[in-house]
Amino acid sequence: MKRVGIFGGAFDPPHIGHERLAALCSERLGLEELIIAPTFHSPHKPTPFTDYEHRLNMCRAVFNKKIYTVSDIERQVGGEGYTIIMLRKLKELYPKGTKFFLIIGGDMLFGFAKWYRYESILKECTVTAAARQEDSYADMLEYAAELGHVKVLNLPVTEISSTEIREKLKNGGATEGLLSPAVKDYIKENKLYL
Repeated sequence: MKRVGIFGGAFDPPHIGHERLAALCSERLGLEELIIAPTFHSPHKPTPFTDYEHRLNMCRAVFNKKIYTVSDIERQVGGEGYTIIMLRKLKELYPKGTKFFLIIGGDMLFGFAKWYRYESILKECTVTAAARQEDSYADMLEYAAELGHVKVLNLPVTEISSTEIREKLKNGGATEGLLSPAVKDYIKENKLYL
């Protein structure tokens, strides 16, 4: 049975924290493939993103190992960007019996019961949450137990915020240790976040 992870997000821009989380989750979950799926339209974040093509290209620049598949699945399904729709489309595309793991951050876990058809998501894949703040692991375990069908990974936390990075780039601040060289080069070449 193939084990496939799904790691969605704005990736605006993709940063070192995203890279570390992808690598650690792939290893801990024994994934054969990890789908990186930049958000096309988010029902959770009303603020506009950087152009989709740029975010997709930045992901392609940084998630370039064999295990990663950068996918425009969210654009393919269109609509409101609901996870259940994307998940069902992936199930059509992958062999029957593929085991899917939806990877989310701890911040997303605590609002998960508000997601569109969240009960169906829990039935159709293993939701895997990774802590984002050092002290949230115990709370995540408790909340995951209430929801059921949620796996919580105790991973080293990388506290990096895309919002903070965008602000630094806008104001000419340093981004050392926050972005990979490939993403930095892409941002510079395309004059993003100015």
